[in-house]
Amino acid sequence: MSRTPNVAWFAALLVFASCDAGFEGNRNANEPPETRLSVRDESLVDNLGEAGRLRSTLRLSWVGDDADGFVAGFEVRTFPEDAVPGAEDGWTYTTSNDSLLLLPIPGGSSVANVFVQVRAVDDAGLRDPSPASTLFPIRNSPPAIALSRFELPPDTTFTIVSFAWRATDPDGVQNLASVSIGLNDSTTFVEIDPSFDFVTLVADRDQVRSGAAEVDAAIYLGRGVQATSLRLPGLRPGGDNTFYVRAVDQADTTSTIARHTWHVKRAVSNVLYVNDYRLANHPNVTAWHMARLRAHLPAGYAVDSWDLSQPYTTGSSGTVPRSAALPPVAEPMLRLTLSMFDYLYWVSSSTIGTAATDNMPFVAPALSDFFENGGRMLVHSPTAVAGRDTDFTDNAAVLLLPLSRPLVLPDSIGRLELRTNAAVTPSAAAAAIGLPALVSDRFFINVRPYEATGTTIVPLYTGVFAYRTTRGASGTWPGASTVASMSADRRIALVSIPLVNDQTGESQFKVAGTSDAAGPAVVGALLDALEFPKR
Repeated sequence: MSRTPNVAWFAALLVFASCDAGFEGNRNANEPPETRLSVRDESLVDNLGEAGRLRSTLRLSWVGDDADGFVAGFEVRTFPEDAVPGAEDGWTYTTSNDSLLLLPIPGGSSVANVFVQVRAVDDAGLRDPSPASTLFPIRNSPPAIALSRFELPPDTTFTIVSFAWRATDPDGVQNLASVSIGLNDSTTFVEIDPSFDFVTLVADRDQVRSGAAEVDAAIYLGRGVQATSLRLPGLRPGGDNTFYVRAVDQADTTSTIARHTWHVKRAVSNVLYVNDYRLANHPNVTAWHMARLRAHLPAGYAVDSWDLSQPYTTGSSGTVPRSAALPPVAEPMLRLTLSMFDYLYWVSSSTIGTAATDNMPFVAPALSDFFENGGRMLVHSPTAVAGRDTDFTDNAAVLLLPLSRPLVLPDSIGRLELRTNAAVTPSAAAAAIGLPALVSDRFFINVRPYEATGTTIVPLYTGVFAYRTTRGASGTWPGASTVASMSADRRIALVSIPLVNDQTGESQFKVAGTSDAAGPAVVGALLDALEFPKR
């Protein structure tokens, strides 16, 4: 059975073939993209101010459409209402669909009308010839600044001081143009980069020692102490000073001024006496040690002093907070302050407690520059510890002092005694530097020896201690007995026996075989060994 072809279908195929064979013409030209611009809802809700004006920082978004391709990116520009930019001026390219824009306000003005224009760019590089454009009425909000109250310097400092602050701007931190700082004059400021929120002022040591009423201070920025060529005039050594700081925004609007007043001591010497004796009788101890120090130094040699004794306890022992005379943060102010001096004479009632209570564990890490510059240090401090199982591995004072480990008594031992007429014997190294043999002039139950081993420590004195057990038995203590030592490089020495009675101000040890007070000879020999200036 034969089939009849579908004539209509065949005819249509011929027509299609003939049309395809004769196709001629050009592709349609590329069409530019279109752009739409909008303000984010939160800008309209949270940003609207008086008279319907927005803050100068706006969160804007935009979209683009391209009928014959795709949108590759956008170009954005802003300009004041009365400006007439060229067609291709001021554009910034971005692939983002939104941005937090800071709209420009002329300096000294509080309001402005600013155009924002956005044009889409398609995959062929064609730009929207009619950019999306909106005129925004904006207002400038003044910035604000506040000093960090947790990092304010002590009431009294030497001529190195640090300040921290926090600057904010309702229009966004990018609207901050600078931070201005001043000293003792709220009309004269030095501008610094607003990205810094910490400054250290360092007066020239020679200018300070010259007796000048006012000196310039070098400005160091940030906690990394970045040096600058900037100098701040007007620091007054020996008097009260006021530090001023303010923020300035891009419209030249300033914040209110934050300020802090404190006293600046004039450092006149390279020798610093540190009174860290935190008991009520500290004046007796200070008077005795200052007399020994002055007797050793050349006649008329100046000595600076630093009082860390406050707060103190009224009894013979107790726990008190770290001294408020120290800066709340050691770095960099404390490190730079200590590096002003070449010699430290440190007298303390306790040095190896915690950094929250004793001053030395807090200060010790800040002595790095002092020792790197060749500094020498004599420390008078007991080495008794509280408790029986204290871990000293992270105690900066223990790492600093010339001892290998404080003595922790076993549970069976109630106390150690350095009895009247007990021998305190110098080592061969001690005798070589002129330290005499000693005997105790009284009975001590609060003196504790320590361990001093290793190649970096030179024991100077050992004492003959008796022990008393918790059951009442007694005998001669067979353990560690060092009571004075020095580092092998002679940069620091430690004396743990109290050379002076804090009640009477009298010496408590005699030179063996004599009635002579031993304190002056001991201190003089140690100062010689440490190469303190000598008369």
